[in-house]
Amino acid sequence: MLSPIEAIAVGIPARDESALIEACLGSVVRAARRVDVPVHIVVAADDCTDDTSARARRVLDAARSNGLSGTVIETAHRSAAAARSAAVETALLRWGDAVEHVWVATTDADTVVGEGWLATHLDWARAGFDGVAGLVGVAWQDDDHDLAARYLTSIALGGTAEGHHHVHGANLGFRAARWRAVGGCGSEGDGEDHRLWHRLRAHGAQLLGVIDLEVTTSARLEGRAGDGFAGYLGRLAARGA
Repeated sequence: MLSPIEAIAVGIPARDESALIEACLGSVVRAARRVDVPVHIVVAADDCTDDTSARARRVLDAARSNGLSGTVIETAHRSAAAARSAAVETALLRWGDAVEHVWVATTDADTVVGEGWLATHLDWARAGFDGVAGLVGVAWQDDDHDLAARYLTSIALGGTAEGHHHVHGANLGFRAARWRAVGGCGSEGDGEDHRLWHRLRAHGAQLLGVIDLEVTTSARLEGRAGDGFAGYLGRLAARGA
């Protein structure tokens, strides 16, 4: 029998995101205000050369309340995979080894989540799922029409209805106990979100691609750490050049 979810840990990797981290965290804080369980947010500022850490701390300090807390850790991995793992594991330290009642949600520092994002995570957890993967919207610029069309065509291949096959660290959730059972997502190379998903599935986790977890990420074409979503957009753009 699944343990009820009584808390949420949010892990966010960030590298030189001073321009976007406040909008990201502001959206996560608003989402946290909409749920009936405590939320702990951890930002892993990874090898930053700007004031990402200071900006993140200001947002989290201002948002602190009885049910909402957050912290910033500084790492030097130069890897989104390692930074995401560090953010999640640091968030889970709040509950020690008793993580069976904790749900983990992850997003990226250049991403804004919807106000109902964490509430929807809870709904899926309470429906009995071990992990959910949401789609990712893009904050297109005025001259991005061709790239936007190519993006929509590309994601159609993996489906855009419930049960789709897209997995993005910018919009992912799972039971902390399952994360611990499979050893997390690993810390080497790109594609940590897909590695985690495959590990969870191999472990017998009940997983689902869902369409009601709302996030919007930046339209940049070069990633800050590794070949993630921005790299994917960059390759799509190159095809149309």
